[in-house]
Amino acid sequence: MRNHLFAGLAVGLLLLAVSGPMFGHHNTAAKYDKEHPVTVSGVVKEFRMINPHARIEIEVKEQNGNVVLWDAESGSPSGLYRRGWRTDDLKPGERVTATGAPAVDGSKTMELIKLVTSGGKELRGTEAVQGAGTGSP
Repeated sequence: MRNHLFAGLAVGLLLLAVSGPMFGHHNTAAKYDKEHPVTVSGVVKEFRMINPHARIEIEVKEQNGNVVLWDAESGSPSGLYRRGWRTDDLKPGERVTATGAPAVDGSKTMELIKLVTSGGKELRGTEAVQGAGTGSP
C-alpha cells in the first residue's frame, strides 16, 4: 500500500513538473482577430526586441488627420532573429507598413504578421493568418 501511494505521488509530481512550461504559453486567438487582418502605414516611434514578445510602436495618421499609436506585438526575439530581424532594422522616425491581426477589443493593437520598411525590406512577424498573404518561414 505504501509503495503504491509513493508511486502515485511520484508520478503526480513528475506530471506537474513537465506540464509547468505549458502554463507559460498563451493562445492569441482570443485576443486577436486572425480572420480580418489590417494594414497600417506610419512612422516607427519605438522598437523593442524584448522577451517574451518584441514590440513596435507605430504612429499612424488617420484620414481625419489625427495621429494614433498602434502597438504591433510580434514573436520572441529569438524567433524573429531566425526570420532575419536584427535590433537595428527599425529606427525611430522610419516609415513602415505593418500588416497584422487586430485586437478583438478594438484597441490599436495587432499581432504582427509582416512589416515592410521604407527601404522595401520585408520582415515577417508571427505565423501566417488567414487572408494575410504570407506564410511562415
